[in-house]
Amino acid sequence: MAFTGVASAESAQGEFNCSDFGTWAEAQAVLEQDPSDPHGLDADNDGIACEDLPGAPDDGETTTTAPPEQPPAEQPAVEDKDCDDYASQAEAQGVLSQDPRDPHNLDADNDGQACERFFAPAPSTEEQQVAVHPVGGVATGGDTGEDDSALVVIGALAALFGAGAVVVVRRRAQGSNKA
Repeated sequence: MAFTGVASAESAQGEFNCSDFGTWAEAQAVLEQDPSDPHGLDADNDGIACEDLPGAPDDGETTTTAPPEQPPAEQPAVEDKDCDDYASQAEAQGVLSQDPRDPHNLDADNDGQACERFFAPAPSTEEQQVAVHPVGGVATGGDTGEDDSALVVIGALAALFGAGAVVVVRRRAQGSNKA
């Protein structure tokens, strides 16, 4: 028999069982009418009637006003880490493995490897872009294998020839002024 209200013929007789109610709220209303619980609706004396009925506070379908929700506990601040905060790539990889969301951006290229560029070994000479590194202030490129000494001699001779031509021209100019 489903209970449809607080007052009924059964209540006059004082005989209710939890099975007489369709919901917890109905049974709770009868208990609240007479907190001495003459019907035995509150077996554990906690003030809650027929806790196995739908809507009872402990079954997740509470029809009563629930206590206000507590604000979520503040999450502790996460210290921002960079690749230089780790002693090795393996240590940084361990942190990335613990939290694949990568809040520290240890895997900048999203390939699953933390700080691989930071801990990468120096490139070998085969991997370098420039074949020969310049030495001193004049050298600017690789060795062509040619001997440049002939060009130096030709340049020096051209300079001497030019200087000699200037001297000859001046003497001629001075000789024409005397006449």
